Amino acid sequence: MEQTYGFSAAIVGGDLRQIEVAKVFTGLFKEVRIYGHPPTEVPAAVSFGSSLDELVNTRVILLPINGMNEAGIVSGYKSDQTINFGSLIPSLAKGTLIVTGSMPPRWIQKANALQLKVLQYANDDEIAILNSIPTAEGALQIAMEQLPITIHNSTTIVIGFGRVGITVARVFKALGSKIFVAARRSASLARAWEQGYEKIAVNSLDGIIGAADIVINTVPSLILSEALISKMSSQALIIDLASPPYGTDFEAARRFNIKALLAPGLPGKVAPKTAGFILSSSIPRLIREYLNGGDR
Repeated sequence: MEQTYGFSAAIVGGDLRQIEVAKVFTGLFKEVRIYGHPPTEVPAAVSFGSSLDELVNTRVILLPINGMNEAGIVSGYKSDQTINFGSLIPSLAKGTLIVTGSMPPRWIQKANALQLKVLQYANDDEIAILNSIPTAEGALQIAMEQLPITIHNSTTIVIGFGRVGITVARVFKALGSKIFVAARRSASLARAWEQGYEKIAVNSLDGIIGAADIVINTVPSLILSEALISKMSSQALIIDLASPPYGTDFEAARRFNIKALLAPGLPGKVAPKTAGFILSSSIPRLIREYLNGGDR
């Protein structure tokens, strides 16, 4: 690393991706501790943290890409445990930098009131675009496992054509699926058409959704409503890749006997080493940029 900081850092929760980040952190910080992981998974140069109370004087704290929820809970290793990080926040030293995928607004307000710093990285372009690759491959794996048909010659609707939707459409098209891209923005629809996909406005989905074998949602707001789901084939599969509050009425899907799967955190599940490399390459850069632009 170009730079070593003379203070400690901690990693709280997450999965194998955080183990990869911990290895890189040992070249950046004076000491690195990891919490919420089994001692057997902790790299040799990283200290095993047995209690969150040890974080009180830590300068930088990294949380997973799914961050903490409204209750202040962070997922531990492979989601086998939960960590009440919110209860620790009032005890953290002023100026502590919390690096998290996301944080609910009320916790950001609380952190600001306590003079803590929050750096959210889930929407960083580099991380999000690179993460779209294992996400798309994971969605493909799910579709191949769940459907009795080949991806080739299937019909797939991809809802949303942002960083994830673009990669998902490309991967499914590569295996011979006919792709419809649904989006609200005319620019997104124009780009979808330019890349060789059929395009459809979100508010016109009811006219095509009955022909879909696979519907993949990437939009974090309710798109697949009961009205739309009622028009789907009972043999179709919904894969929701969106972040909370997601985009599918799962209860309606259950009532209409349509398989609908929520698939969060696919990079860490299907390709943890690659996903860990993405985070370990990008997060140190974000921290350097943040610390170099502020007080150190």
